[in-house]
This record gives sequence, structure tokens and C-alpha cells, in this order.
Amino acid sequence: MDNRKRLSGAGRYSFSNFKKSAGGGPKDGGPKTPAGLPRDAKSATGRSAAPGPSKPPFDRPTTPATPAFTASPAAQATDNIAQLAAARTRWERLAGTTTLSTVVDQITSIPGKLDGLDNDIAALRTRGYRFGRNLEEQTKALRSRWPQQQFEANRILQSQRMLLQNAANEVQQLLAQAERNYSLLGTVNDRLGALESHINEAQRNVRNVIDDTEQEITRLQTQVRRTRSMLDALERASFSLLPDEHGVAMCEAKWISDNQQPEGMLFLTTNRLIFEHQEERVIKRKLFSSEKERIQQKLWDTPIGAIVALEMEDKKSGLLGLGRQELLTLRFAERTRELPSDTTLHLKGGATNEEWLALIRRVQSGQIAADMVGAPPPQAHIAAAVQAEAVAEPANLPTRCPNCNAALPPIYKGMKQVECAYCGMLVNL
Repeated sequence: MDNRKRLSGAGRYSFSNFKKSAGGGPKDGGPKTPAGLPRDAKSATGRSAAPGPSKPPFDRPTTPATPAFTASPAAQATDNIAQLAAARTRWERLAGTTTLSTVVDQITSIPGKLDGLDNDIAALRTRGYRFGRNLEEQTKALRSRWPQQQFEANRILQSQRMLLQNAANEVQQLLAQAERNYSLLGTVNDRLGALESHINEAQRNVRNVIDDTEQEITRLQTQVRRTRSMLDALERASFSLLPDEHGVAMCEAKWISDNQQPEGMLFLTTNRLIFEHQEERVIKRKLFSSEKERIQQKLWDTPIGAIVALEMEDKKSGLLGLGRQELLTLRFAERTRELPSDTTLHLKGGATNEEWLALIRRVQSGQIAADMVGAPPPQAHIAAAVQAEAVAEPANLPTRCPNCNAALPPIYKGMKQVECAYCGMLVNL
């Protein structure tokens, strides 16, 4: 057998099927190379290995440098075509705005807005709204100064439109040249940026002339819209106004109390502050619909003179505290069955607690009368009121019920009637 052992030399065993190293080694009597020396170095016996080429200390393959990427002619042509198409699309968009049609529409719409304001204010007067004595005067002042503003705006408009159209034509010619010479694409984009900046500047110049008038018109439109909403709500309200009582303001509000937080409408009149609960509740659910009922009920009202303190607070709300709650806290002279000694209202729908605090104080002080149609100027009205109060005899207000002779509850400003707590009789004041 090939794998049998043979005795050789000095009694060592070897296996015949194992191959020996060609160069010899320690076990077969070959030359020994000391550790750390190359094989071609001279050995300890003075013999040297066969000469050969010298090798670097670290025989590692070198990595060839990566060549810079160069787009193929076809890819470059495709990119140029795409840039040219984008530039043409941008030019078409800008060329359509060189006429400044947006500001032209703003200029031409202002006379119609002024006409609409006159009609809306007249409709409010027909419905009995007596406040906002300067509404007619403000629209008249806007109309009187508009011709000069319109002339100046049109002058700027005409000069800017001519410059913009010339600039747009130059860019169009440059675009036509870029179709044959793609190296002009950078210049085309620069000219388009300059044209866009010029258009924006021209629009700002025209708007600077008409912005004040537009903002004043918008403010008056908002005031008229709020007043119309208040008159509509008073006509649908669950309560009636007292004789010679007029609505002053209205806003959406939530009454924050210990037991519940009903939502509704807050009304301010010349006599009272009224909170009406308004809500739609689902009473029966169906597969694809639901039956609802509308709740509309006056929860409380108070004479304007019974409000002895007003406090306001802006409370953070919403995601990350970025929102704000307009809170208005009122304290009353006495507590009734419907009304606690104090109440907090969360004003909504854009109403601010600063605005409502000022309105309530104006009604309490009587200054709101100076805002009525036909009233004298505010300073003259205040002087006349002070003089009339100085010479007027004290009003003889009833102190006892004429029916049962019981003492009547306190009487505050804004009250037209007082109810006897014993017999329930309403005594006119």
C-alpha cells in the first residue's frame, strides 16, 4: 500500500504519499532562513540565495486614479434641451404678467367697492342701526381722494408696463439665439431673474399708492359685515330688546363655568350684556344621517351698570401653545339665580378682550351715545352731558313695590324694569 511506513535515515518514519518542499526546509535538511531576513540574504553558513530583483518593503498593489466623469454628448444635449424648455416656460409666465393685470384689477375694483359700502351702510340704517356715526363720512372721504390716487397709480402703471414689455421682448430674442447656441442659457436665466424682480417692484410701486385706500375699505367692510350679522342674530334671538334698547356689538363666546361650558353668542346693548346659548345636538343617529335639534336659549343677562369689575387674560392654547384664548372675566354687583357673582367668557370668532372691555366701559360711561347718528362731536357731547348732569334734578327711582310695598332690589344703569322679589310684579323705571 502507498500509505505504508518506511524506516529511513536515523530511524525517522515518513509517509510516501506526502510531497516534500522543493526548496527544502527545516524538517528535510534544507537551508534555514533566520526570521526577519529576506530569502536572498546571506545565510549563517556564508551561502547566498540566487540573485533576484529587489522588492519594495510593502508589496501592495496601487489603486489607479478615478477619472473625472464627463457627460456624453447625447446626455449634454438632452440637458440643454431641458434647460431651454424650462427657460421658455418661465418666460411665458412672466410675459403674461408684464401687463400688471393684477394691480389693474385692484384699481378698477375700488369704485365698485365704494358703491357697495354706501349701499350696505344705507341698508343698516334702514334696519335701525344707529351707531357708527362716521361710517358715511369715512366712505365720502375715501371717494373724494380716490381720483387723485387713481391718476397717480395709472401714471406709474403705464410707464412700468412699457419698460417691462421691452425687457420681455429682449429676453424673447435671447431665447431664440439660445436655441442655436446653448452657451447663452446662463445669460437667459440671469435676464429672466432681472425681469421677475422688475415686475415685482412695479407692482409694489402701484400698490403703495392705493394700499391705504384698500385697507380702509377692507376695515369698513368688516365693520359692516359684523353689524349685519348682529342685526340678523337679534332678529332670530330667543329674547326681545327693551323699548329704546339698541344693539352695540355681538361675538361668538363660550361661558366657562364650573358645571358646564355652553357655547353661544354674547350681545352688548345700550342697556344689558346678554349671553344666549346656541347649539345643535344630535338626538337620533341613522345609518347615513342623523337627526339634530337646535338649542337657543338666553342663559343670563345683566344690566350694564351691575358690572362692577372687568378683567382680561390672554391664555395660551393649541399645539405647542401657539394659539391664544381671549378670556374676559366679569364681576357683578349681586348674584342672581341665573347669574353667579362672577363669570368668565372665552371670546371667539376673532373678537378680542381688549375691544370688548373698551366697548363695555363706553356703554357704562355713556360715551357710546356720542357714536350715534346725528349726535354732536364726541367732545361737544361729553361737555353737554356733564352740564346736563350738573343741572338735572335727581331721578325719583322707586324703592318699594307699589303692589305689596316690599323693598325693591337695587337699581342699576341700563335697567328699564325691576322685578319685585316677593310678588313678582314688574315695576317700570
